[in-house]
Amino acid sequence: MSLERRREPKRGKEEENLQDSSYRRLDFRPLQEVEKEEEKQEEIVDELNEIEKDVLDIATDILKLKRYESEFEIESESQIQKYPIIEKLYAKCIAKLSYRKGYSKEEIFIAIRSLEEKNWIVTNERRTKLEILTNERLVKILDFIKENPGIHARDEKIEEELDITRTPFLKHVMTLERFKLIRSKKIGKSLHYFLRDVPEDYDKYKIIFLNPLIPKLLEQIFKDELVTVSKMAEILDMYSGTILYHIKKLKELNLVKSTKNQSGKKIHLVNIELLKLYNEFFDEPDFSSLLKGL
Repeated sequence: MSLERRREPKRGKEEENLQDSSYRRLDFRPLQEVEKEEEKQEEIVDELNEIEKDVLDIATDILKLKRYESEFEIESESQIQKYPIIEKLYAKCIAKLSYRKGYSKEEIFIAIRSLEEKNWIVTNERRTKLEILTNERLVKILDFIKENPGIHARDEKIEEELDITRTPFLKHVMTLERFKLIRSKKIGKSLHYFLRDVPEDYDKYKIIFLNPLIPKLLEQIFKDELVTVSKMAEILDMYSGTILYHIKKLKELNLVKSTKNQSGKKIHLVNIELLKLYNEFFDEPDFSSLLKGL
């Protein structure tokens, strides 16, 4: 990384005054539309304190200055000068906020550090989290992942519901992951995507249930513990080898176990408690109707 300071072109006082003027209106949309968007933004940043909101507002413009290196990691105030983009943000915040709001340099530094740690500022993206959460396309993808936890990039739903192909989808989810809004989990050969706050404990179950055959298989076992592999294959119109393969996977995940009844006959048992716990986190597939007979 080049640590050399880059000199900015000088601007005249008239230009600076015009740019900072509160009377200059740059957004010519209807005022009601602007006010509605501002209310939405206020809701999004509600978790931030006042100084963090003020710094974030300045950071929105500073991060777009591409003449500065985007990578940075600061541990102390003395390190700021090593990273031009943060030094610029720090200096701009002091110039704009120290006199107007009375913030100290230390308070401004702590606010910058806090925003970075909470991923409200991601310099690699040249954007703030507020910009992400007000971006129509990214919010749509975020909602899509919420509705389809465990989705992977080759799923046909992506093109059907989002009207985008795999490549742009992957680009957008990388952005969402950098802002810690989603997380990915590699299971088998595929990366699966979940909202960040979804617990990881049930990822492997969600992934196996993406296969529509699995709930049907569990239903057959649940209805008849004595059902044979050949009978399940006949009912589900599948090869016996395929049924055996999936039962093995279900056993590995503790969703099914094989034992013998009092007559010595082999039976398969479904882990009812695990299905109940699963439905506390995920709505689909819904096993409630299956479990009503208990």
